[in-house]
Amino acid sequence: MLSNISIKKYLDSRDIIIEPWSEEMMGAARISIHFGEKILVPKGDAVVDVVRGITPDYEESQLTTQDPFRLDPGAFILGETLERIGLSEKIGMILDGRSTLARLGLTVVQTAMIVDTGQRPKKMTLEVKNNGPHPILLYPKMKFCHAAFFLLNPPATIRYDTDGKYLSDDSQHPIFKKEIKSDKS
Repeated sequence: MLSNISIKKYLDSRDIIIEPWSEEMMGAARISIHFGEKILVPKGDAVVDVVRGITPDYEESQLTTQDPFRLDPGAFILGETLERIGLSEKIGMILDGRSTLARLGLTVVQTAMIVDTGQRPKKMTLEVKNNGPHPILLYPKMKFCHAAFFLLNPPATIRYDTDGKYLSDDSQHPIFKKEIKSDKS
């Protein structure tokens, strides 16, 4: 895991890119990441069949400080980071929740904690669920999770932005990545 000294070094060399960036985001061994302004809420009661490519439809909502999203107990949404994050082939990243929110029952990543290396700067998708007993209001730009970084030694020879399973497609919603069918699946 990289310390603040190493994180700063890799921010300066652009092996880690965080936009927008503020020094207040830096911690001893992590960076605070903020919640974005768009969410996707699953619609209906579709039976999901990932083998056959049947996934739920989503409704997009725009958050404002005057109109936060109420996440009820048991509810699940897709969110995005406010920051665009990029990684070179040297750096890996783990997204993890903040203990302040975890104590309320909020999880910000269900199982997809590791962010692959070789990412062009983009907003990261967050799988958000309220496991607690009380509704939680979600505001844009609130401190939401942490990013911890690690060094790959040697650097990876595969880039996520060219070889990854879920790639951003400008024709798709930016926080719901379309699965690209390939022989690698």
